[in-house]
Amino acid sequence: MGAEDFLRGMLRGFYSAHTIGSVPEISAREFGFGVFGKKISSRHLAFRDAAEMNSFLREKTPFYISYSDALYSRPADRPMEKKGLLGADLIYEFDADDIKTDCKLSHDSWQCMNAKCGASGKGNVDVCAECGSGASVEEWVCPDCLAETRRQSLNLISVLEKDFSFSEGVSVNFSGSKGYHVHVRGIPVRGFSKVARLELLDYLTGTNLDLRALGFVYSNKAYSCPKRGAAKGWSKRILERIEALFNEGDASKIAVFGNAKVSQAKKLLKEKQGLISSMDRGFLVSGRSGVNAERFWGSMLGFAVSEDKLEIDRQTSIDINKIIRVPDTLHGSTGLQAKEVPLSALPSHNPLKECVVFSGAEVRLSKVVAPKFYLNGGWFGPFNGDEVSLPSFAAFYLLARGSAELVS
Repeated sequence: MGAEDFLRGMLRGFYSAHTIGSVPEISAREFGFGVFGKKISSRHLAFRDAAEMNSFLREKTPFYISYSDALYSRPADRPMEKKGLLGADLIYEFDADDIKTDCKLSHDSWQCMNAKCGASGKGNVDVCAECGSGASVEEWVCPDCLAETRRQSLNLISVLEKDFSFSEGVSVNFSGSKGYHVHVRGIPVRGFSKVARLELLDYLTGTNLDLRALGFVYSNKAYSCPKRGAAKGWSKRILERIEALFNEGDASKIAVFGNAKVSQAKKLLKEKQGLISSMDRGFLVSGRSGVNAERFWGSMLGFAVSEDKLEIDRQTSIDINKIIRVPDTLHGSTGLQAKEVPLSALPSHNPLKECVVFSGAEVRLSKVVAPKFYLNGGWFGPFNGDEVSLPSFAAFYLLARGSAELVS
């Protein structure tokens, strides 16, 4: 039996034993599915109800199934213009590949695409460090980088609620692979045009953020700011981020983020209460620290913005015609479930454990090549061409990405 047939059998077993019912207004959605090695091989499908979709999953056993954020009067028609657009939800995707994390140095690796160079190394890079040519990257995930996608998802949900009052119709699910999808459904957002979606995305990601327009202005050797009690949106979050940094009390961090000397940062900390209270009056003061106010506060504002800007996948967020993983189905590249996560459970969610659905039955594999990786509460590897027996969930994970072969 080949790897593809083996994996399809595991998928069929799951869909035979489980019912997927997490698609709202299913009859108005367009669906697409993918085969082994290709996430979308066909689209323009429609289902009358969840029962018909589940029959499709059991009979056809796709490796991937996705659905539209848009709703249509005729979702199966083609081309797109004939579908009869009724509106579209908002979907924001956070992918570990798009977020810079230190852990990539331990589990990602790159190879120069220039055959004459052949350089390689650890980490995730766009170009070869030796010759500047393009680099191909072998990407993996770990609890640390997925924790960052979870943190960003939580920040987004908070901003949507506090700044836009989007509290109803918000849900989140693990993508099944490298991050989370945040869905915003309901009448208020469905009529948003592509331009409106782009403007909202720019706000969330801090793109082209104008600090002067927000009230942060350097003039006459001093910085003015919005009064803390009246600040809203980005202004409020920036001031809260700066206050939190000073309350943390780490002079080294303040020196780094403020482009100042540690000795100056220590003086600022001694005057912390006065500095924070000055924000209530609309000023960012430096006291007797001796820092250059323009440079220090300019750097601090830059730090605050960088901490709060969200690393959202732009294409997913503004493309009304895009289709995305159906929640609670399986991801054909990992074998993990794209499980919907209650918002109350998201802060402690561990997808590499909680979204494992296959058993621990041993599977014999050969030619296993992988860095040390984490699944179902345990670590495996590293492997360098080894022949080993692994639990079925780990075998699926490796076989689906071409990092092992099945021993017949």
